[in-house]
Amino acid sequence: MRAGTPPPPRGRRRAPGTAPRGKREPREAVARTSAPRGLGPPAVFVGRKQELQRLSSLLRRVRTGVVYGLPGVGKSALVAAVAARHRGPVVHRRIAPGDALDSVVDDARRLLREAPVAQALSDDARLEDLARELDARGALFVVDDLHVLAREERVALVEGLGGRLRKGALLATSREELPRQATSPDRIELRLDGLPESAAKLLWRQLDTLYGAREGFAAAWARSRGVPFLLRRAHANDADVEEPVRAALSSLPPDERRVAAVLALSELPLPASALADVLPDGGAGEALRRLSARLLVETDARGRHGVHDLVREAFQSLLDAEESRAAHEALLALLSREPLPEVVRVRAMSRHLQALGRHEERRAFIVGEAEALVRQGAAGELLTLLGSLPPALCTPDVGLARARAQVRLLDLRRAYEELLALRASLGEDGDADLREQVGTVLVRVALFSLELDACERTLQSMPMPRDAEVFLQQLLAWAALRFFQGRLDESLEMLDAACSATEDRRVLGWGAYARALMCWIEGRDDGLEEPLNQCLSLLEGAPLNSRGPLVAAMSAGILSRLGRFAQAEAALAGAREKLGQLGAPRLALELDCIAALVRGERGERGASLAGLRETSARAQQGGYLFIHHLSRVSAGRMLLELGRRAEGLALLDEAAADARARGAEGLARAAEAARAADVLRQVERPSAVEPREVRPGMAARQRALVALASATAGDSVRAEGLLASLEPLARGEDFALERALAHLSRALLHRLAERAAESRASLEAAARSAAEGEADPELIPELARSLASLRVVTSTGSRLAVEAPVAASDAVVLDARHHELRAGARSVSLARRVLPRRLLYALARRPGRTLPKEDCVRAMWEAAYDPRLHDNALRVHVRHLREMLEGTGARLVFEDPGYRLEVPPGFAFVRDEPGAS
Repeated sequence: MRAGTPPPPRGRRRAPGTAPRGKREPREAVARTSAPRGLGPPAVFVGRKQELQRLSSLLRRVRTGVVYGLPGVGKSALVAAVAARHRGPVVHRRIAPGDALDSVVDDARRLLREAPVAQALSDDARLEDLARELDARGALFVVDDLHVLAREERVALVEGLGGRLRKGALLATSREELPRQATSPDRIELRLDGLPESAAKLLWRQLDTLYGAREGFAAAWARSRGVPFLLRRAHANDADVEEPVRAALSSLPPDERRVAAVLALSELPLPASALADVLPDGGAGEALRRLSARLLVETDARGRHGVHDLVREAFQSLLDAEESRAAHEALLALLSREPLPEVVRVRAMSRHLQALGRHEERRAFIVGEAEALVRQGAAGELLTLLGSLPPALCTPDVGLARARAQVRLLDLRRAYEELLALRASLGEDGDADLREQVGTVLVRVALFSLELDACERTLQSMPMPRDAEVFLQQLLAWAALRFFQGRLDESLEMLDAACSATEDRRVLGWGAYARALMCWIEGRDDGLEEPLNQCLSLLEGAPLNSRGPLVAAMSAGILSRLGRFAQAEAALAGAREKLGQLGAPRLALELDCIAALVRGERGERGASLAGLRETSARAQQGGYLFIHHLSRVSAGRMLLELGRRAEGLALLDEAAADARARGAEGLARAAEAARAADVLRQVERPSAVEPREVRPGMAARQRALVALASATAGDSVRAEGLLASLEPLARGEDFALERALAHLSRALLHRLAERAAESRASLEAAARSAAEGEADPELIPELARSLASLRVVTSTGSRLAVEAPVAASDAVVLDARHHELRAGARSVSLARRVLPRRLLYALARRPGRTLPKEDCVRAMWEAAYDPRLHDNALRVHVRHLREMLEGTGARLVFEDPGYRLEVPPGFAFVRDEPGAS
């Protein structure tokens, strides 16, 4: 157990390493091996030698321990002694009434890093982060008074944190046991009772040595049952009093009572210098010495003073209203001067202001400190403080602070609704500055949430900004809005006009950033490099703020699109470093999305898909629908690249429909553009191998497609060469579809050479390879059928490459080179019939298969299908097409939900132009 030591003489510091003197350890203290510890061996610690050795030994193997026992049995003393033996850093947090798991864990995270931390969005995320830090540093986290937390939070801390630890450790004290379940991770449990009589006698003798000999051990032993705290009180001449602690406190003179009241109402340990103003003329120091001699005040290794919980509870019940008021007033004054972490100061001062009933002052104080709390990763605690204000004091500035905290916590739906209501409540005659602030935040949240109409209305109602930063925010918001609405060119013109009218580097830099970002999402790769370089140059060395990591993150995505992976990885690392300083969950989502896209460009398709799905789910949960949409579209493209067509196309359909329902036509177009990764579309269009292509996925896919086209055309020399160059690229599950296409090429070459058995074996190998990558089972058979039906697929000089001879009188040739349909002696020109021939070419690429109306419309007009707009026109062109096909043996058949082209055996489709339009 732990007993008190005499206070150090006036003017002298306690020597480093001197033990804390009792239960009252600092609420927040971190110890490093190179500095005096916040926890240390008690001055008088007897009767617990076996427990100390056992607990210290076991904690090296089992990373979690809980010490149970009644008040005063020495739980904290034992834990402090164990902590003193720990070789790594020690973080200590005493849990006080009103604390919640998030504040306890976040405080430990800050103390370990000695810096602000990233805002965690869930208890599981913060526990994961703390476990990672404890393991990395080999640190010990000591939690005093675990029983104060709610039951489910105790379980989360002990099992959710302790179960993750491998090198760090968790040690807690509690007055209550924590039930175990079959799934609970291993932990040490130690129950403490009173000392045995021999140990109690040894404690008494130690106290005799420190404070002078006392009689009455036998009576004290009988009354205390070996509880060390009660033995200490008995040694201080309280043995014959029914309630010794209350009696000792009741008999205090006024000056000591006032100092004790301040310590009893403070949740933080306080140095003597902070208490100097509690009594005039240096009286606080003398009062502290007398209180320490009576074992009512304890001093830790850093010379800070506090009281044992039993003393605190007793004294708080004895204080009258005036004494409590004076103590809270004194604490407010001294806490404003103490060098404390911002979160700790705001938490403590808010509690004292609330106790004094100074609610208006408390409201102003919390709102004034809101930005600092958010920076410290304490947005959740800020919401709790704001929520504790009386309803009458929930003014508009409180609402704005709440919304900003919700945005930080990625609760965009709630933030959006509250901002709408707040802006409406301000009216047209409300505070102009506050209205502008609310509007600025609302515009940003509406963009994130794809509430585009509300965003536009708010922007239109905002006055011309006078502040340069507000102007920049509005410019970027307008540009993003127009892009989302599908008006990219208008957005770019807006940026050009703003940039041409200023020489402000920030406006020019962020204008270039917006241009690069929109062109990247739109897929305009040829317009990426110049604005990217401008952006990086103009914004270099800009102050770190919420947009800072976006430049590095966006540049990483663009650089990977350009195949500059080393630079992309460096940019990602820089973005993560900046994000670590800011700790913003919204930025973390954006960075995770871009990091997944970079992995996709590197050919890591499976990892990219998993990252995009996880990011999409988090974004949807938080209401960040732009990143949700971008992640879904990119995941759909990855699915198509992997050959999982049904899942990928369904996801893209869903994303496009959701975007259009919100008026985000620009984002819907991104979903449509992602369909270009569909292998069935790719084999129908001319492909080329770009020798300088360094993106593994693109390089492998190009070679596979051109090899397949060469094999289909009967060019075995070129096909074999491409297949040889493909082999080292197409390894691993991410490239299973490319290997399947290679096998399909070999099957075609074998078929042209009339090697039927080898052709069948290659087809089977293609199906096996596709299955390895979890491609759709029907994909390879469908590709094989499509290729087999195309007797002629391209031209070779003036000669048509055909699989088998067909009599000239039976041949039906659709020639996309000359836009002609030839059937025997009959020839139909398609040169001036642009829309019918586009439909015919689309159907001829997949003869015998139904082409949905959506694809028919897309082939003809390059637009999304709208039945009100397209149905009648489509029927007209189908009628014209049927007239052209009469007498050829080919016919156009309606089959819900689209059309199918049936062709005769001698049908040949010659494709020699991109898109064959």
